[in-house]
This record gives sequence, C-alpha cells and structure tokens, in this order.
Amino acid sequence: MRPAVLDVVRDLDSCALGHRGVLLDFGDPTMHGRLRPGSIARGDEDTAWGSDHAAAVDQVVEHGGATWLRARSRTLSASFYWPAVATDATESSPYVEARVRGVSARAVAVAVDGKPVGTWTLSKGEASTVVARATTPITLGPGGHELTLRFVGGSRAGGDALAEIDWVHVGTDDPGPTYAAPTRADVLTDATVGDRSLRAVSLRAPGFVRCSGWIPANATLETSLAAAGGGGADVEAQLLRDRRAPIVLATAHLNGGEAAWIPWSVPITGLEGDGALASIALVAKLAGSATRVLFGAPQIIAARSEVAPAPGPARGVVLVVLGSTSARSLAPWGGPHPTTELARLAASGTTFMANRASSSLSTAVVASMLTGLPPQVLHLEDADARVPQGPTTIAEACRQAGVATAMFTANPTTGPAFGFDRGWDSFVMHDPLEDVAAIRVFDDAAAWIEAHNRDRFLVVVDARGGHPPWDASPDELKSMPPAGYFGLLEPHRAAEALTKAHKRPAHFKDEDRVRAWALYDRAVDAHDEALGRLLAATRASGHEDDTAVVVTGDVAASETPAVPFVDADTLDEPLLATPLVVRWPRADGLSGRRVAAPTGPEDLARTVLGALGLVPPPMFQGVDLAQVARGALVSTERPLMATFGGRFAARWGPFVLVGAHEHETRMCDLSLDPTCVADVRATSPLALEPLHRWAMDALAPTAPAPFPREAAVLDPHAMAALVRWGRPTDEREAGEGP
Repeated sequence: MRPAVLDVVRDLDSCALGHRGVLLDFGDPTMHGRLRPGSIARGDEDTAWGSDHAAAVDQVVEHGGATWLRARSRTLSASFYWPAVATDATESSPYVEARVRGVSARAVAVAVDGKPVGTWTLSKGEASTVVARATTPITLGPGGHELTLRFVGGSRAGGDALAEIDWVHVGTDDPGPTYAAPTRADVLTDATVGDRSLRAVSLRAPGFVRCSGWIPANATLETSLAAAGGGGADVEAQLLRDRRAPIVLATAHLNGGEAAWIPWSVPITGLEGDGALASIALVAKLAGSATRVLFGAPQIIAARSEVAPAPGPARGVVLVVLGSTSARSLAPWGGPHPTTELARLAASGTTFMANRASSSLSTAVVASMLTGLPPQVLHLEDADARVPQGPTTIAEACRQAGVATAMFTANPTTGPAFGFDRGWDSFVMHDPLEDVAAIRVFDDAAAWIEAHNRDRFLVVVDARGGHPPWDASPDELKSMPPAGYFGLLEPHRAAEALTKAHKRPAHFKDEDRVRAWALYDRAVDAHDEALGRLLAATRASGHEDDTAVVVTGDVAASETPAVPFVDADTLDEPLLATPLVVRWPRADGLSGRRVAAPTGPEDLARTVLGALGLVPPPMFQGVDLAQVARGALVSTERPLMATFGGRFAARWGPFVLVGAHEHETRMCDLSLDPTCVADVRATSPLALEPLHRWAMDALAPTAPAPFPREAAVLDPHAMAALVRWGRPTDEREAGEGP
C-alpha cells in the first residue's frame, strides 16, 4: 500500500477553508502562520505567535463554542491567498466583511495590499457583522495578498483589548444579506452514498478547501466524489505554488442523486525534482444553493519507490562524531578535501547528502544523537546546560539488552561535567589539558573493541575533528602555509587565541586565517587516518560484516565568521551542514547509495538501536535511517529544526524560517538566495503557512516540562579544560553547578 503524505480529513485543522472568496478565521490554528505582527496566546498561556511587543499579546478566547481573537495590537496584518478565477487577475471593488465585537476601539480601518477598502464601525460589547467595500478598483490576482486592520480609538495603554474578531471574509461578488462562514464542524462529515460510508469534506459552491505541505513529485490525489442535495455540481483539483500560476489538475461534473461514490484519481503534475512545498485545493466550482459537494477520504498518495532488502541485525555499532567538520568541504559531498578512509566507507555504505545539525552547540547535537530528542526538549539551549537525568539514552537501552557499551570523547563539553558519562560500561575522556594526541580516542576505541571481541557492543567516539586545539609537530609547522608565519596561533593554545581574537577581530590577520585553515586541514587528515585504523581493528576482529559503522559531525566549520573555529551562537545553514555516512552490516543493496532526504541527529538514536535489533524507547523521535536508505519510508523532504539560546531556524526544503523565542523574523528561499538574507514571507505565503505552523508546534512548551534544565557541574579542572577548548570565562561562570 502506498503511503499518504497528506490526509485532508486527518489534517483538516491545518487546512484553509473558503466560500464565495477567502475566509480568515481569526481564532483558528491556521491563522498562526498568517497573522502578524500581533501575537496569539490561547487562554492564559503565554505562547506568542509573532509579536515583538510583549504588552500587546493578542489572545484566542471562546464565546458560545466559537473561537475569537481578542486584539490588543493597534495594527494586525494577515496574509491570504486569493484563489484562481476565470482570468489571471480580477480588477474589482472587493469587500471585506467580518463578525466582530467591540471592546474599547470604536472603528477599524481596513486595507488590502496597502490600499484602503473602508471602515468598520464597532459597537461596544455587541457582536455584529460589518462590511466595508472598496470605492476604487483593487487587483486581486491568484497568489499572496495582505489584509491590514488598524484599530481606531480605545485605550492607548499597552495590553488593553481593542476588539474581538471571529472571522473576516474577503469577496468580490455581492455580499448579500448574510454570510455563513464555513466551520470545520460543518465541513467535516460522515457521508453515506449508496451502501458505502466515508469520512468526507463537504463544500458549498463556490467554495474550497486548501491544504499545504510537502507534495512529492509523481504523487496522486485519491478521493471519491458525490453530490448531496439533489443537484449537480462541477468540481476541480488545483496545484498552487508561490510565484507560479495555479495548475488545474483535473475537473469533473457530478450529477445529482448518484447511487455510489465516484472514484477520482488525479495525477499531480507540475512539480520538478523531488517535489515542493505547495498546496492542493479541492474546489466546488458550481452547484445549487442546496447542493453539497462531497470529497470522500481525500488523500495525497506518494509513489512507492523500489525498496532495497533490509540489512541484517548488527553484532556491533560504531558511532563516530567528528567535531567542527563541514560536509561541504569533504569529497563524498562534492567538496575539495580528499578523505580516503571516509570516501572508502561511503562507497560501501549510504551517504546522506542533507544531514543538518539540530543546534550550533555541540553538546546539544551529541545529546540528541544519544537520546533521540531535540535540544529544546532536553533544555540544552545554552552552553552551560547538561544532559538531564530523565531521558533514556542509547547506552542505557543497550545495557538493558546485554550489549556492552563504551564512549570515548576528546571534547570537554561531552564529558562528565555535562552528563555524558551516564549509562556506559566504560567512559573515557581525554580533555585538551592532557598531553595526548587528539586522535587517541580512536586507538582507545579500537583496543576496547578487541577486548570485547566476543560481545555485542556499542562504541561511541566523539572526536575533536577540526575543532582546536590542534596537533602539529614543529616540522609540520615549518612546511605549513603561510610561509614564515609568526602570528598568534600556536596549535595547542589555538582555541584560546581564536576566542580572544573573536572579541577583537581587527587583531586577526589574513595570515592567521590561512594558518588556522591549514591546521584544520591537517586535523581532518589525521582524523581520517585514525578512522581507517579503527575500521581496520574491526576487520581484524573478524566482524567487519556484522558491524554497523556511522560517521557524522556535531556542527560544521564555517568560513563565514570573521574569526573561524570559535563556538558560534548563530544558526546559519553552512554551520548546520554536517556529514553523515552509514555502512550497514550485510547490506549490499545499500552500498554506494546517496540519499537526498533530510536527516538529523535525532535519527541516529533510533538508527543505532534498530541496527542492533532493539526496540527504541517510546519517547525517541526521528526515523530509522535504514528505512530511509531502503526506500521503505517516503524519501521526500521533511522539516528539521535547529535551536540555540531561544533562537530557531526551521528548514523545509529550500525554505528556512528564522526567529527568536517563537517569534518568526524572516523566511528565506535558499534556491534563490543561498546566503539566506532576503525575507520572502510576503511573496511565499503558501510555503510560510505550513512551515510556520510546524515550527510553532515543534517549539510549543510542554506542561509540565518532562526534563527540567540542569546546569553543568564544573570543577576547576573542567573549567580549565573549557578555557583550553576556547570557552569564554563569562560563559563558564554562568553555568557553575553546586
């Protein structure tokens, strides 16, 4: 059975409804991605949805079973999508009507696309339907538009309610004496046609339901059609995309009084590549006033790709995390840096081309790999938080199943002070204060595997990768560019020097930058060689064919900052692009595969336990990457979240929504703007809706919080190791434990 990527009945709460124009239900969840700059909070919650003014939080309240927006912002702007009509654009005098209740404001000035439409007069304490019609023509073409409401009168004190809005209707025909706004309870119905009952969407003409999300190429709309009420009807299915003309996918005519549902299968065309963030609209074009158009069980069904054989269960799993290593610079991902051992591993395994870190904080990313939970759930939003006690880790799950476990880390932020030693049979940390090579952790892991030759095992190596301090001999430094270098970077104290230079970028010269990247390249080469020795140890143990090997990164090394290799607090895409290769045991069908589907750190916890044949704990998020590689899951885009310090960057396909404290600030389209500078919210309303809604759901706080924030416990040695790692003093002092 082919999977449904969008189920209109199941997902109706996230779909937009329209009748005789566009309906904006201000108390509906779909407005979360369309309304700004005001904020929306439900009841007494303090969840905000887009305002920078904490004193003017617009709140959803309930009256008589209907949800209303209690407006406190002086100005509200809502994006809306005008549906396709007979011509490309309609120049008319649109009207805007609404059901409102006056509170302290006496009127509302209404505008569409910045052009005045008219004014609503409010009655204090009374709910009424008000209408404003434009006196000059306004062009409403298919695509995004903006409705602006400016409240007149009322208290100027921040936080006082101005009015309450139930719904707003934008139309171009005669508004008539009354308008019945379609509600979800009215639209969603159990409909029996003939002897078959289906959960159905019921629409009056002219009306539509529009659902947005990732629509894969070669998908199909599957539904059943009927007309209830005695009359016939004309229906249409449309594909809608930002900045593109609507595509009519199919039309159908229904006769009244059918004895059975009419199956309707509509191929979705007009999508290039793997698909796009888009909308599917089911439209009741024409029908009598007493006729309802029924769309039975409408779904978007993805084409099923060829499924490769499942890999056999692994005896052991090796997970290697390379610190500060960018996928974009490495040969398996098309970069210039040859990595012989990693390339050999990729040739025999699966390379994931769109792996994305969940934070710019390495502690948070590695914690997600080990717990299957995102940083915001673990409260790892700042550099001084530690992994909380509550969540089950892959180490604990393995130990309960009798699997031997070990972790070796060269990163002080994944040491005992930050809670990473919990649950392992063996835990070893070589911090930067020790006089050992950065790659020592690989050799330790190889020795441990040899000692556990008869055991099932899980070993995690958190390697320094490209992160300073670096190792380099005097002879290597003599031949390293730039020639004759006498700058501020000494390999073993480089992280401290870079942190100081970050505060005074003018002190960081071009020759310092050249030397820093030369030391980075040398470190990447050394780690690649060490990876080869670890893989050789697996072969020597006689278990290469039944050991799964995962190599990934925590955060990337980005050339963008003025001073590189300083632990960043940004969420730029180059910093989040990290490598990921998985070699499965006994899985020839997955060798050499390159998978474009997006992946993240949370996927690795489920993947590791799946490789060992263990059932992951219920709280684990993410997906088993073996299923993605095999094609058993729909290999299309899915949204991924990255968070740090109250900021977030949600990515879905080429679109990235950036914000802080659950307030969106801009959305960019990387396919048009690789630097992610331009804000395309106004020109991409169809992409904004599902991305904003998903981001707000992902960031919504749980009550009570399952895992309270815990502070890192830093003794003098741990603090000194962090200094050598490059952590500023003020950050260390902020997180001292008891």
